[in-house]
Amino acid sequence: MPSARASRENLVRGVAVALITGVVTLAAACSDEDTVDTIPPPWPTRTTKPDGPPQPPTSSTTTPTSRSTVSVAGTT
Repeated sequence: MPSARASRENLVRGVAVALITGVVTLAAACSDEDTVDTIPPPWPTRTTKPDGPPQPPTSSTTTPTSRSTVSVAGTT
């Protein structure tokens, strides 16, 4: 036959488990941070083209610049 002390320990243990479970449940219910049933934010929009690394700019409307030569006196 189990002793009275063993049942008292089990009663205290059960009350402690119930108390801790209640505190955790209450804290989760009062929390303003939802961790369940939330929709994640949308992915950010892409800022680069998906077709490879960046290419050098194409210049189709540039005009050639004239080259000038400067001669310094005293040099040959």
